Amino acid sequence: MLQNIRDNTQGLVAKIFVWFLIGIFALWGLDSIVGNFFVTAPTLTVNGITINEADIESLTQSKAQEFYGNLTEDSDLSNLDESQFRQSAVAELIQREILGQSANNAGMGISSAAIDKRIAMTPDFQVDGVFNAERATLLLKNVGFTPSSYRATLAKESMMNQMLSAYSASGFATSKELAQLASLTHQKRSARYAVLGLIGQAGIVISDNEISSYYNENQDDFVTEEQVIIEYLELDKQKILDAISVSEEQIQAAYAEEITTFQSQTERRASHILFEASTEEEFSAALIESANVKARLVAGEDFAKLAAEFSDDTGSSQNGGDVGYTSGDNFVAEFETTLQSLALQEVSEPIRTEFGVHLIKLTEQAETALPTYEDRSAVIANNLKASQADSIFIAKADELSNLVFESPDLTAPATSMSLELLRSELFGRSGGTGISAEAGVINAAFSAEVLEDRLNSELIQVNASRSVVIRVVDHQLPLVQELAAVRSEIEVMLQLKKMKEQVRASGESLVNSLKAGDNIDGLLQAQNITWSQLDAIERNSPSINPEISNYVFSMPRPLEGTTDISGLQLADGSYLMVELQSVVAGSAADFNTGEAQNMRNFLSQQASANDFSGFMESLESNASIQGRDDPLLEEPLL
Repeated sequence: MLQNIRDNTQGLVAKIFVWFLIGIFALWGLDSIVGNFFVTAPTLTVNGITINEADIESLTQSKAQEFYGNLTEDSDLSNLDESQFRQSAVAELIQREILGQSANNAGMGISSAAIDKRIAMTPDFQVDGVFNAERATLLLKNVGFTPSSYRATLAKESMMNQMLSAYSASGFATSKELAQLASLTHQKRSARYAVLGLIGQAGIVISDNEISSYYNENQDDFVTEEQVIIEYLELDKQKILDAISVSEEQIQAAYAEEITTFQSQTERRASHILFEASTEEEFSAALIESANVKARLVAGEDFAKLAAEFSDDTGSSQNGGDVGYTSGDNFVAEFETTLQSLALQEVSEPIRTEFGVHLIKLTEQAETALPTYEDRSAVIANNLKASQADSIFIAKADELSNLVFESPDLTAPATSMSLELLRSELFGRSGGTGISAEAGVINAAFSAEVLEDRLNSELIQVNASRSVVIRVVDHQLPLVQELAAVRSEIEVMLQLKKMKEQVRASGESLVNSLKAGDNIDGLLQAQNITWSQLDAIERNSPSINPEISNYVFSMPRPLEGTTDISGLQLADGSYLMVELQSVVAGSAADFNTGEAQNMRNFLSQQASANDFSGFMESLESNASIQGRDDPLLEEPLL
């Protein structure tokens, strides 16, 4: 298609027409272009609180990255609808906001100490099992968080988790429910069964007429798949990476830059006693009260006890006044400046901030040392190589895209870029092996532009480190195979079909005789078939064929003093005859060690999940949600 456009836009008339279109757009299109570019973003609100477009886009990208990160090379993306990522993000953000508002309305809160503990226990923030402030700060910065904004996010999540925990803890299972579950899971059945196999049906002869008739009536089953052979050029980032070398001077320079950029940081942990104030009169009173408390501290009284008695910060007062760690940007400037001036365990003079007057105590101080050159050199070398490989890969991908667009085939691009021109085996729409097993390659190979117009494909990303361009060089249409080629296949198929029919007929006849009260043991012995007895088995008995066990437990309970007789053709074509003799309900006494508690937990979790689901449905039905059905929210804005 692109080649056709190029070929058809070279004449004088075509050029005049193109300039005419440019003039039309210049005169009439500006207002439309500007109007569409500055289209107002749809507003999504929950009970009057706006959910930002940036938050929707961020969560959408996260869901997409998680999805693509879990893909394998064999994953089929042909039916992927990427708008589902955005719809899922919108729904999740609405539920988060509703749940957060409910937690706030319930007066729930989370202490600074709890947040600190959660941060310190986060594995991604640890080095050799110990919290590392430098690593945490860098990781947070990479995902767009400051320490303060991350703490706020954790606080909100923790409150919502408290709501979830409240429902998880409220679920319970009654003794009656546990007994009912035991009666089913540990139900015991006794039965005898016999299996008629296909082996005894051997020797079936299929006539030429039967084979011909089946072939003529089912020719669609013997059509070969439409197939192609492609030529392709491949860019492999790993090959680029293997060819890159870095010098000792480059590594040393990068290490020196790393030292300059990431100087060791001091993590400080603070406690405070807050005397809230907002007016000058209140500040004057707070300064007097804080001076008195300071004097008591100097006299040797315990800081934690005085914090519990005097501090207006209810979130920290019961934890000794502890407000957690900071690397210099968690608290207001006056607080941070004072904290940095304190010696370990020293308490400040009264300090005034926008919140009131504080007495601040430095409780912990940890300095993170930079790793040595020996520790970092190998990592830095790999990072330098990877960075160069990324740049080269992107540049080569752009160059290859341009070359294949301008070339009638792949020969010139291969020569220009010193790439090997590769060729696949025949493969169809179901794929082949190697490069022809990739969904993107298959879709491109059978697209109209590549298959019918015989154009070079656009660049196809196989995965994060491999991209290809392809061209179809051979195309074989579907053909009905000759009878001679499929004769043996048809003969075996018809033999198997007749064998199964004969086994089913024999089995059904024996089942009917058994139901009529006849003794069929002699008939079974003549075929070397014997009964197998099952005594008091449970439905998950590991020693029994699951197909047989499932059928035994699907049969209706026989009336007192009788048996139930039934038959089933199994998946392999053999025929199962079953005589169900008795059914005994299980009881709680049948539970193994720990099983009763596991079952109770299972029932409790089910009850909790149902309760929470109903709670969320109630919150959402009573919430005022505006903009959820706006079509513009279904896909990103330009």
